[in-house]
Amino acid sequence: MLKVVLASASIICLTACANHQSTKQSAMNAPGFMNQEDTINYRRASLPVSHYVSWSAEDRLQYAVELDYIAGMSQRDYLFEEPNQELFRPMAGALLAQSGLQAKSAAGARYALQIEFIDLDTDSFGRNFAGKTDAIYRLVDRYTGETVYENKIGSRFIAKYPGLNEDDASFAYDVSAGGVIGATKAFGAFTLYEGGIVELWNNNSKLQDFFGGDAIDEVSQGGWNDAYQSYAWVTGVSALSGPALVLLGQLNPLNYVSMQLEPRGEVQRSAIVRNGNLAESGIGSRSARKRAQQLNTHLLAQSLTYFMLDLAEQEDVRFKKLMSCKTGPSSAVEIVEAVRQGVEIVTDDCALYEDKAPRGVPITTYK
Repeated sequence: MLKVVLASASIICLTACANHQSTKQSAMNAPGFMNQEDTINYRRASLPVSHYVSWSAEDRLQYAVELDYIAGMSQRDYLFEEPNQELFRPMAGALLAQSGLQAKSAAGARYALQIEFIDLDTDSFGRNFAGKTDAIYRLVDRYTGETVYENKIGSRFIAKYPGLNEDDASFAYDVSAGGVIGATKAFGAFTLYEGGIVELWNNNSKLQDFFGGDAIDEVSQGGWNDAYQSYAWVTGVSALSGPALVLLGQLNPLNYVSMQLEPRGEVQRSAIVRNGNLAESGIGSRSARKRAQQLNTHLLAQSLTYFMLDLAEQEDVRFKKLMSCKTGPSSAVEIVEAVRQGVEIVTDDCALYEDKAPRGVPITTYK
């Protein structure tokens, strides 16, 4: 019976972790668990885009820039995941294209973008992967050889290991509950039949005479002991199997070492962040390799974004403000202020607002 008690207690603990707020709060303060701030950010939506930056026809750099070279960075990674040109070059090319800087042809590529990394440091071991980069971004006029832009751009990011959270409690419960509930149903049916129906029949001669039946052979004490043992083992193993699988997942060394033990291939992975490319921390994957890829992707994207912001400021390129097609009083004020400041207004997809308006939330007022 002790095993039954332990098994039941395990299931109760799993349920409490998922439903009881004080238990959940205590868990979030324990080592190895995701804290409250990260728990909220884990479920929180990212902030929407508010502005765009792009070069227009009156800007000298529009359709006039081509990536020249990248220095201080390996062409590819090797044993561990690390920032490399196979990852960075497509990102830089996409940035130039989205901003309107990318030359349409070789003849139009008057300016060459040169990128030299002077500091490139990322983690490959541990729970939280931190990284930093410092790079010199330089634009050179190919006709004159003059440097028209040059600055040192840095990026910093921490890809946090996702500690134990309610998803793990849910997984453990789903694994354990099936076996415990099934065993409890079977043992309950056995107990009801042997301890209830059989006992009632055998101890009631009038009932036997009425239906014309004989006494039913009862299960021996050994049979009851076997039933108890089977129920205890099944419920105990089932109750512990879910938490055990979660624990084994936490002990997986590949969660803490970003070795390339799978077929290599550069993948741009995004961590869970609140402020887009400018965020300095975010929640990564449990897999160390994927978490390292998220770190590398964010570091390089942040470096490119800061470069774009700095270049736009130097070239006096103003942002475009993104507004909703569904304007209200607050939106109107923002539009007026943007016009006063000479900021261009762009809207989201207005076709989204052409659908028939929803009927609404159903409410009854009948008494």
